[in-house]
Amino acid sequence: MAVFNKSLLRRNTAKLLTENQSSGNTVDYPNARAIGILFTQTDRIKYQAIRNLVRQFKSDEKNVEVLCFLEKGGENYDFRYDYITSSDVGFWGNMQSSSALKFAGHRFDYLFYLDLKKNLYLENVMAMSNASCRIGFYKKQNDNLLDLMIQVKGGASIENAIDQIMYYTRKLGTNGS
Repeated sequence: MAVFNKSLLRRNTAKLLTENQSSGNTVDYPNARAIGILFTQTDRIKYQAIRNLVRQFKSDEKNVEVLCFLEKGGENYDFRYDYITSSDVGFWGNMQSSSALKFAGHRFDYLFYLDLKKNLYLENVMAMSNASCRIGFYKKQNDNLLDLMIQVKGGASIENAIDQIMYYTRKLGTNGS
């Protein structure tokens, strides 16, 4: 995508964030029903970690929707999840993917952004979302994007990072017990 489009995408994302803040009415984990997951598909290890996370949520009787960003030349293993690419953003920096727009339209109790590196496309989908609670990994630039950020110790594997997020998410609303 051209630098111009990325600049417009950043601007549109910032505008969406100011217009569409999460409600702040976080549902405690046992009562949460709708879970969204956003991630960049990078390799088989991350893909397996996401699949395991989806299984965990489903075993906890949660409805799960997943949207991944597929990098140019990347593989959507087993074609289980909807995906977007850089070509899904129009000339003026607007998301045009029907999958992304449908995903952002869901009313999630929790929306997870599971990338250790910044992804402008998924951040735009996050900003469009009406999720009650947005959760992801700590990055200073995510202050306006996420409601709960987990600091992952340097060099942690994606599996370990997801385990940490799940540990703290399950504590939401349970008084730490």
